[in-house]
Amino acid sequence: MPSGDAGLADADGPDNLTPVAKTGMLELDYDYASCVRNSEKVSWKIDDVMPQGTKLDFQRPFLPSTLAGRGDLGFLSAIEALRLNQITANAYLNLFGFVEEYIIALAVQHAQAEMFGDHDAIRALVRFADEEVKHQALFHRYCEAFRRDFGHECEVLGSAADVAGVILSKTPIAVLLVTLHLEIMTQAHYIECVKDDVKIDTFFAKLLRFHWMEESQHARIDALELDKLVSVADPAAIEKAFEDYFGLIDAFDGLVKAQAEMDGRTFQKAIGRTLGADELTRLVAAQHQGYRHTFLVFGMTNASFLESVAKISREAANRISHRAAELS
Repeated sequence: MPSGDAGLADADGPDNLTPVAKTGMLELDYDYASCVRNSEKVSWKIDDVMPQGTKLDFQRPFLPSTLAGRGDLGFLSAIEALRLNQITANAYLNLFGFVEEYIIALAVQHAQAEMFGDHDAIRALVRFADEEVKHQALFHRYCEAFRRDFGHECEVLGSAADVAGVILSKTPIAVLLVTLHLEIMTQAHYIECVKDDVKIDTFFAKLLRFHWMEESQHARIDALELDKLVSVADPAAIEKAFEDYFGLIDAFDGLVKAQAEMDGRTFQKAIGRTLGADELTRLVAAQHQGYRHTFLVFGMTNASFLESVAKISREAANRISHRAAELS
């Protein structure tokens, strides 16, 4: 398998560049210009990360156990558990491509709003959009390779454009809150779960490393854009934004539940046997809880995310923590 690291050996992640003076409600110590510099430093090409024709290694798990299903599935054999892990990993990457559909539109909207204004902000937002398109293309290439070599068709969520429209119809502050949640969550996945796990497929870990390198700047841009909006919002607008945020969290929960049900159908085809009714119920529940933990709870309990939220509304931060506990 090609290593895909040519010319990128020292790109272990963004540097902590000289901070700027803290400004705004969120008291951020970075600016758009520093985001652009870091983005340029760690930029990569899809063909360097995953050359055309790359073969996947189906002898190893792809996802760390901390990002896979949650629950006792002792009725599965070792090879069946491995196949379920790989099905989950494929859905995991598809979900990232799924949510990045709306994030691309969001970045473009905010870049247009800055037109003829802050040139550093325009550069940062345009790079943001371009990198999200690149991430989608990388994940689509991976999912195509998975479809080609896994041997069984995997059901995954579709209609990303329709879901993007629903998300973008919410208040701008709520959309940025959800986006910051997702971007910070992405970083936590890599740093806390993937980076030091020696059991998973090294190629899958590499994909997530390169994704993390650019998402680090995206989270900062989200925070800068969010800070601009909350700094001029009145209490009613803030309250409405958090109601929309919780509504979007519930909607995401519905999406990952649907993915868990798809996994149950895909898994039975992949192992060539039909699970008993109780076994299938337990498997779908474990998958749903795993996706909840990975895409919702991971972000909602992240200290950095909660710190930013608390600067906007201490009550909302407490509500998020409470809702995360309900979902856990």
